[in-house]
Amino acid sequence: MTDQNAAILVVDDVAENRDLLLRRLKRLGFSHIDEAANGIEALAAIDQKPYDLVLLDIMMPELDGFGVLDRLRADGRINDLPVIVVSALNEIEPVVRCIELGADDFIFKPFNPTLLRARVLATLEKKALRDRTRDELKRKQAELIEARTLQLALVPPPFAGVFAGRRVAIDVLLEPAKEVGGDLVDYFPVGESRLVAIIGDVSDKGAGAALMMARTHSMFRSLGTRPDAAELFADPARAAGLVNDALARGNASCMFVTLLLAVVDVPAGTLTYVRAGHVPPYLRARDGTVSRLTAAGGPALGVMEEFPFSAATVPLGAGERLMVVTDGLTEAHDHAGDLYGEERVGAFLAALGEEAAPLPRLAAAVRAFEAGLPAFDDMAALLLTLDAPAAE
Repeated sequence: MTDQNAAILVVDDVAENRDLLLRRLKRLGFSHIDEAANGIEALAAIDQKPYDLVLLDIMMPELDGFGVLDRLRADGRINDLPVIVVSALNEIEPVVRCIELGADDFIFKPFNPTLLRARVLATLEKKALRDRTRDELKRKQAELIEARTLQLALVPPPFAGVFAGRRVAIDVLLEPAKEVGGDLVDYFPVGESRLVAIIGDVSDKGAGAALMMARTHSMFRSLGTRPDAAELFADPARAAGLVNDALARGNASCMFVTLLLAVVDVPAGTLTYVRAGHVPPYLRARDGTVSRLTAAGGPALGVMEEFPFSAATVPLGAGERLMVVTDGLTEAHDHAGDLYGEERVGAFLAALGEEAAPLPRLAAAVRAFEAGLPAFDDMAALLLTLDAPAAE
């Protein structure tokens, strides 16, 4: 139903024409009606008040109707302010020009009252629908921005300090491709000697993937608070199995999470990991050579209940660096369709110096490679250095 409280501006240099339009509009039940005698007055009125509709003449002194439309289009207001041109110009060229400048409709003088009624009511109804749609989009956008803020708040800050008697540095990165995403990255201590690092990638994107990510994240964090957390994460395959069973049970959406669960025994200098369908992590030795940890621990989480995951253990020596990424980095592509690739990520790690928190530089390199293309996917990465140099 059309809002009878709609604010309408009638613009015409002839007082009799304005009076006729005012009387017709009042018969339709509209009472909030203003007048302007030329384009300058019309623009001044529009600057002062939010109108729902403008009835605009073309041939006027000082500034004609074409000029009004051109100024409204130039500052973007024509997108939110419906304009019906009411003119004695009865050739096709003025009609076309008005429509190209953004007018919603065109009525020839002398106008038919029934046609005027139909055009005014229809135009106001369309504006009301656009306004409701815009307000709903704003509301949803605000919710998505809040969700993004909450999601990023789940990511722990970089760490550089002493843990279990050795210096440890951990850098983390999470960049959702859109407002929210399905990547996760986290680390936390269990017991007095172990650090748990998790990085994962949900199979889908958007809000559903973000909820799946949050659920997965909360499960691992909950396991880390159990009284037997140190014993549980001493065998990360068991921890991965518990989360997998919970995600796979009743998984009607068929979403899954590729994940790398790594547990570092800091005093012993060992890394035990489960690679559940995830990109193989990188390990850089002190001499700068980079290798990949390719042992497969099982399928992505959420695919199959009671799968017997397995873990692999490798030494993690002083000064060695573990880096794990999601495929949002490796599969990012440029305008030619070439992938950023796993080799470039490995080369970044090989050339890495002792700078603090270097992962944002890796993300910037990926975005530069994309050269302005929309982000291909969420990006997440984790870099852990054992016996890192003391911060100056």
